[in-house]
Amino acid sequence: YFAANRMTTESTASRTAFSPDTASTRLHRALRVRLCEGDFTPGEVISIRRIAAKYGTGTMPAREAIRWLVTEGALIFSDSRKIIVPELSHDRFHEILFARKNLETEVSRQAFDHIGVADIEALERIDEQINDAIAQGDLVSYMRGNYQFHFHIYRLSQSQVLLPLVEILWLQYGPSMRYICTRWGASSIADDYHREVTQAFRRGDLTSFCEAIAADIEQGMLLLE
Repeated sequence: YFAANRMTTESTASRTAFSPDTASTRLHRALRVRLCEGDFTPGEVISIRRIAAKYGTGTMPAREAIRWLVTEGALIFSDSRKIIVPELSHDRFHEILFARKNLETEVSRQAFDHIGVADIEALERIDEQINDAIAQGDLVSYMRGNYQFHFHIYRLSQSQVLLPLVEILWLQYGPSMRYICTRWGASSIADDYHREVTQAFRRGDLTSFCEAIAADIEQGMLLLE
């Protein structure tokens, strides 16, 4: 399911009705998804030429996409020539999770009435895959599934203001969360709040639905303690 859904996710992430469809924008969207899913690690050096070769683009589109990510705070210049994935301090990571909890709870509330039966069934399938990934210690699949689960919900909000802010937070959050999960192992993901999310929706319980989203994010905060 993850593999089949990945290309669709990359092709639609962050696209608006007015977004141009160019080599640089397509690459930018794909790299955003990879960062959110934790495919890059804190401190990793980003090579424009390697990115261009991997995605089959020229260096100009790759350079433009990477500079766009720098403006979004997902990447930084460590000097005049080197671009890296930033290493977040404990305090900044905690602030990002605090902001996620507040923004994503509201985005989930806005999405609630737009969720259909097919959506909830898709979310339950993703959660099953996540549980398998945790049991197998497969952090790559866990991170990918976690991103897909949350953003399946958030995009249904159709928010023009909050959703872009949530995406920016995930760009900065993904690499560091992957590092933390690698350090502590899959056993650190103790509670299945995703299951509580889907069960609350089936009951028509908006309050519990949003509380489960918040609790899932808080679980990430506890890994910092």
